Amino acid sequence: MIKKFLKPLLVALSLAAFTSSAFAEPIKSVASVDMKKLFDEYHLTKGAQDKVKQDQAEIGKENNIKLADIRKVADKIEELSKMINDGTTAPKLKEKHVAERKLQANKGNALENRRREWLNTRNKAINENIMTEMRKILAQIQDKVGVYARDNDVDMIFDKSARGTTQTHFLIFSKDQFDITSALLETLNKDAKETPVKP
Repeated sequence: MIKKFLKPLLVALSLAAFTSSAFAEPIKSVASVDMKKLFDEYHLTKGAQDKVKQDQAEIGKENNIKLADIRKVADKIEELSKMINDGTTAPKLKEKHVAERKLQANKGNALENRRREWLNTRNKAINENIMTEMRKILAQIQDKVGVYARDNDVDMIFDKSARGTTQTHFLIFSKDQFDITSALLETLNKDAKETPVKP
């Protein structure tokens, strides 16, 4: 789920990085990087994805409970309908069942409306949290890219994973020797490697 929000943000970051570059001085050093790969293989991304899966599982569990309550009401309505349609049911009792069925139907509709509203609210909150976390992660990645550029005297870095509206790559060709993706992944995941694994 988290990846469906990634593409627009990566495109925005790529455009920002490209258009903000200064051309007043001649470009001496150029590099390429796969921002999508950096995002996918960054250890913080996995943590964010696991949190999303956890939240979705909790929502699914709560939603199933609400659906079970609605099914109970539906079963009650079906039971009342059978008694109403039973030719042996006395007229007064039938009227009572009809009134009760109407109440149960209203109850069921109210439960379903509340469930849908609750589900929409929870899903919206998850989507907003995903966007917030993705922006944070991408900002950290972009900062590392900037630090690498300054430390290694790189004038311009192109995102080789970026695509335009026609799905055409912005960067058509780049030699592997200019690709700094592996070096940046090593830097990004350095903290994860240094963190001792809990037994």
